[in-house]
Amino acid sequence: MKPKVVDAKSVKPQSRKAPATRIIEALDGDYMTTRQVADYFEVNIETIRRLSKAKNADGSDRIRGPSKATKSGAMIIWLYTPSDVDEIRDYFEDRSIGRSRKKRG
Repeated sequence: MKPKVVDAKSVKPQSRKAPATRIIEALDGDYMTTRQVADYFEVNIETIRRLSKAKNADGSDRIRGPSKATKSGAMIIWLYTPSDVDEIRDYFEDRSIGRSRKKRG
């Protein structure tokens, strides 16, 4: 097969997306990645990562999420469902109420 040679000005370079980006864009459903959750709550991504690993005093998980994941080879993308996001929202709301009371009194 002989390659076709064209004028360089007629060729538009295509940007190549990272594998993780392609997987995330192809997801069906209302899933959010850790980064998307962090952006949604306007916090650092490490805050969401720490929160997902945090335990209560009795050893139970502080939050249940992320409750889903997708895997491609060795790459794992953790996914949060709408109920996971609601639980994180409740956590942040409870903490903000506690902080505002401490500041006032």
